[in-house]
Amino acid sequence: MPKELKSSEQFEKMIPKAVELRVVREKDYVKLKLRTPDVLYTFKTNEDQAEGIIKNAKELEVLEFGRAKEKSSEKSEEKKSETSKKKKK
Repeated sequence: MPKELKSSEQFEKMIPKAVELRVVREKDYVKLKLRTPDVLYTFKTNEDQAEGIIKNAKELEVLEFGRAKEKSSEKSEEKKSETSKKKKK
């Protein structure tokens, strides 16, 4: 059963024990899921605080889910359309 942590300090203390960090981006919040060998810890936060925590977890594998995938696919589509516009000129 996952355990929800209520503060970023608690979450950051668990990072050295973790195997991976999953980031689930929603409209109103970001949920961070920290997988340790024994327990899955979760923490809900805002976008800015989540980015700071992700930067502190440099040694972990970070898996992105949610809106981040949608944004990256939108950006790649924009780049393709810009490239085709430049070629036409």
